[in-house]
Amino acid sequence: SGCSKIKYISIPSSVTSIGYGAFYNCSGLTSINIPSDITKIEDNTFSGCSGLTSINIPSSVTSIGWGAFSGCSGLTSIDIPNSVMSIRGSAFSGCRGLTSITIPNSITKIESSTFQGCSGLSSITIPSSVTSIGGEAFAWCSGLISINIPSSVTSIGYYAFSGCSGLTAI
Repeated sequence: SGCSKIKYISIPSSVTSIGYGAFYNCSGLTSINIPSDITKIEDNTFSGCSGLTSINIPSSVTSIGWGAFSGCSGLTSIDIPNSVMSIRGSAFSGCRGLTSITIPNSITKIESSTFQGCSGLSSITIPSSVTSIGGEAFAWCSGLISINIPSSVTSIGYYAFSGCSGLTAI
């Protein structure tokens, strides 16, 4: 945590768990290899890793913790495998460089502030498996032009699209 000069980390396959906040604010980190035996990306694991441009989440991962990638402003793309069953709130908040994301069919809820402040986000695919969108989930996503909310969504939280100044079609 806080090691701003680390640029690359290769975690051996024998590692089955990465603890809470392990790489928090490692702003120089540009690349990381996550072993295929990891099942959960804990809360704040990569939060503040502004140098991280892409990450490969293995199909063994079933959950992404609260704030796991928040503040990763250099992150431009991320592939979330269908194995992921939950993405906690603020997981990608402040990822200004993220331009598009596809939420897997395994997700039923977009929690509060999940994509808050992702100003570079221009498109997002919300699958029909999603039944609720939490408060401020897409707040301040000023690059978002249009969004298709599937009929499966029965609840949209407060300020879910607040500050989405580029939004012209829902």
